[in-house]
Amino acid sequence: MKEFFQKIKIDKITEFLKKNARYFGAAAVFVAMVLILARCTDGTTSDKDPMAGAYQQYAESDNKEVNDLITKYYEYYAAGDTDSLKQIATPISDAEVSYIQFYSQYIEKYQNLKVYTKRGLDKDSYLCSVYLQIKFANIDTPVAGLDFFYVQTKDDGSLYINNVYGSFNQSNGEFDMDTDIASLIATFEQQSDVLALQAEVQQECNEAMLADENLNTFVNTTLQDAIKQWAADYKASVAQAAEEAAAAKAAEEEAAAKAAEEAKAAEEAAAAEAAEAANAKTKVTTDKINVRDAASEDGNLLGQLASGTQVTWYADENGWAKIDYNGTKAYVKADYLADVSGDSTQDTSQSTNSSANLSQGQEITLANTVNVRESMSETASKVAVAYAGEQVTVIESYADGWTKVDYNGKQGYCKTEYLQ
Repeated sequence: MKEFFQKIKIDKITEFLKKNARYFGAAAVFVAMVLILARCTDGTTSDKDPMAGAYQQYAESDNKEVNDLITKYYEYYAAGDTDSLKQIATPISDAEVSYIQFYSQYIEKYQNLKVYTKRGLDKDSYLCSVYLQIKFANIDTPVAGLDFFYVQTKDDGSLYINNVYGSFNQSNGEFDMDTDIASLIATFEQQSDVLALQAEVQQECNEAMLADENLNTFVNTTLQDAIKQWAADYKASVAQAAEEAAAAKAAEEEAAAKAAEEAKAAEEAAAAEAAEAANAKTKVTTDKINVRDAASEDGNLLGQLASGTQVTWYADENGWAKIDYNGTKAYVKADYLADVSGDSTQDTSQSTNSSANLSQGQEITLANTVNVRESMSETASKVAVAYAGEQVTVIESYADGWTKVDYNGKQGYCKTEYLQ
């Protein structure tokens, strides 16, 4: 049976012995000491010895909770129900989940279970050998098998299978084993009653193989080829998942770096814009000029500004002035902008108008750009900017040098000296 079960359960016993060979020497010395001490004591040493359970005689279990636990395990296993298995056996790795779901498709059922137990490392744990018959799908003859479980008790008093010591982990070593429990199991596997049960099941298995050629071919060829293919496929899926995870991580890091760069660029742009706004000046065009979207003759033409148009200037860049044009940043030739003096581009010495020659309702064509303000003060807010060539209508002229005008339906005040 041992050779057969190695094939269908991934070298359960032999692989375990290889992986835990380092514990055998310590276990043997410990056993010898126990035997010597037992001769010199009142017979109670074996009850206190954590290894004592391995030397107990097999007994078919009459513990209903243990038997029900093992029965549920095989019901869930045959159904490939790994979610339910995880509730009674832990830990179960991703690899074992995949293997169970693969292997269960060949199982019709597990039947005729017999559970044999010895005490585990303490009185609340169990070394369990399980005899069973495996009925493969589309195979007439069931075949005998022998499995091992280490059953422990939870804090709430319920039992669970410590799957660290199950056949899959014994073969693949995904989880570290407790050295004391591993030594106990190694000793248990060498006991005469355990070996006798293994031999008995092996004989029954051999007879079934000889009696059913289909069973023999399935177990030794079909199933083994399928297991090899599963292992290759699983390895490839793990590698692909690792590549995808690495790619996702790289993409996430790249996105984070890009976001950081964009945030820095936005911060720098905001700071630059704030600095430009703080240094902004009002200037006036000295000729009709083109407005472009870049500081170059190759920039797209956005429009034109008439001579005498006031603009908000931010900075000069290689002979081009950055200005505000309809709420956006644009560029004009810097040579065609001049500083604004007072409330008009006109030199005040050239102003000849006064309140004496202005009358109510008079329409005046402006010779220069003029600011129309809310009140008679050069610091008052602007209502509008009236450009050269446009008209304003006089409402009332005052002796203190200001005239109230109507400009395109907006009323405000202009310096009288700038009106002609």
